[in-house]
Amino acid sequence: MLVSSKQMVLEARAKKYAIGCFNTSDLEITKAIIKAAEAQKAPVIIATSPKAIEYAGLETLSSIVKSEAENTQIPVALHLDHGVTLNMVEDCLNIGYTSVMFDGSGSELEHNEILTRQAVEMAHSHDVPCEGELGSLGKAGENPGQLTNPGDVIEFVQKTNIDFLAVSIGSEHGIGKNEKLDIELLKKINALTHVPLVLHGASGVSDQDIKAAIKNGIAKINIDTDIRHTFSRSIREILAKNTKENDPREILTQVMVDIQKLIEEKIKLFGSNGKT
Repeated sequence: MLVSSKQMVLEARAKKYAIGCFNTSDLEITKAIIKAAEAQKAPVIIATSPKAIEYAGLETLSSIVKSEAENTQIPVALHLDHGVTLNMVEDCLNIGYTSVMFDGSGSELEHNEILTRQAVEMAHSHDVPCEGELGSLGKAGENPGQLTNPGDVIEFVQKTNIDFLAVSIGSEHGIGKNEKLDIELLKKINALTHVPLVLHGASGVSDQDIKAAIKNGIAKINIDTDIRHTFSRSIREILAKNTKENDPREILTQVMVDIQKLIEEKIKLFGSNGKT
């Protein structure tokens, strides 16, 4: 069933587990995410990034997720990941997204606050929760991020009225070398707000750090790179074993099995299994 992400994330924060937010760009990944959530009896958020929307088309991609969500009893939220323009947020809300993120982290704090507040107002007018980002994540091997400044947290949360706060505490987009979360920084941030905290760039983070982050306020965890790597690795392995296979349905059926296995492992790590 298609639902808002707000209640599932609030409950996760209260009970100290995290909701998995898994990115999709097509039918196969979407099916694998939902099958994994069904197998683990876990609420789940399915996210679409601007790049995925550009690739598949907003109407097509959202229709795939909504159709699959409506055919399961598992709670599924459709989420905009890293929306960088207000127009994109508005388009997603108008087409039926049940969760959005506005990412103003590329702007100065004051501008970020103004734009995020506008995104929140748009989302709330549709009865949809809105996530904002304070600090910024870098991209592994390309550019460094900026850690969240605890001194900005109270002002940012109050001025924007966000429902969830994405924080930068050491993770990176992609999979970096020796990624290490600053758990002491997370503890400081968590002590300043009751808003559920979000961890982006979790594909390269150790299980130990994931568990510590959940214990200290992280209630939503985003996974994208791991899924894409599993997708491409699975195809290569299938074709290496059977060089004559040329039916995409046979190939992608096995790919979905491999992605489902990954998602189930993440759900169990996050502690959201059995929480429907």
